[in-house]
Formats: sequence, C-alpha cells, structure tokens
Amino acid sequence: MQGRLRQQGGAIILTVPNSIALQMGWQAGNVLNIETKNETVVLSSAKRQPKGRKNLAQLLEGIDSQEIAALNADVAEVMESPAQGKEVW
Repeated sequence: MQGRLRQQGGAIILTVPNSIALQMGWQAGNVLNIETKNETVVLSSAKRQPKGRKNLAQLLEGIDSQEIAALNADVAEVMESPAQGKEVW
C-alpha cells in the first residue's frame, strides 16, 4: 500500500490510507511518534496522557516509601500530642 506526500504551508504532509488508520486505531488529530531507522520511517501512536490525568497505578508509582517514613517520623510528636481545641485525629 502507498501513501502520498504533499506540500501544505511549510510542512510536508503524509496521507495515510484510511484502511491503515482504521487498523491502527488512528483518527484525525491523534499524535504520532515519528522515528527514522536507516532508510525507513516508523510511525507509532504517542499514547500521550493529558497533563494532570494519571491513573491510580501511576500515582502510587510516585510514592517514595523512605520519604513517607521520614514524614511520619517528623509529625509523630504532633500526632501523639493531646488535642488543644476541637481537633479530631
């Protein structure tokens, strides 16, 4: 199967046949990674996640257990002290 290159403004546009786009799950507006390997161009889905959107597993990956232990040690005195007003622990 072949695609076609065309000029649009200052860019060269690659036309991807609809059957390939459907097979790859691509739609207009998708972001693709473009790499070159020797005489070959490789296109792949970027699968970029919008900023601020992380799933639970990604959030948990960012937890440093040593940092949590240090934080718990730092606030232990405050957490064990009696309430001075209407605080609820």
